[in-house]
Amino acid sequence: MPDVPDAIEAHAGVLQSDARVLAECAERLRDIGARLAGDGAAPEWLRETVDAHVAACVTAAADLAEAATRLRVHAARPAR
Repeated sequence: MPDVPDAIEAHAGVLQSDARVLAECAERLRDIGARLAGDGAAPEWLRETVDAHVAACVTAAADLAEAATRLRVHAARPAR
């Protein structure tokens, strides 16, 4: 049974890594959104689309980070 907590921890690590990637993506999209807003040439729908993608990345990153935390807590529980 010792392999199970290690496997769970490995999955948690992947989820945490994916959460970081999504957070970085949100930051890049924020920069793009700021440039689009700054030059005034982009249509409103494009800025709204970028904003929606930022929100989706932020939400997904938080969800993945929470899942990673919950998996780690689960892996740390003593076997019953």
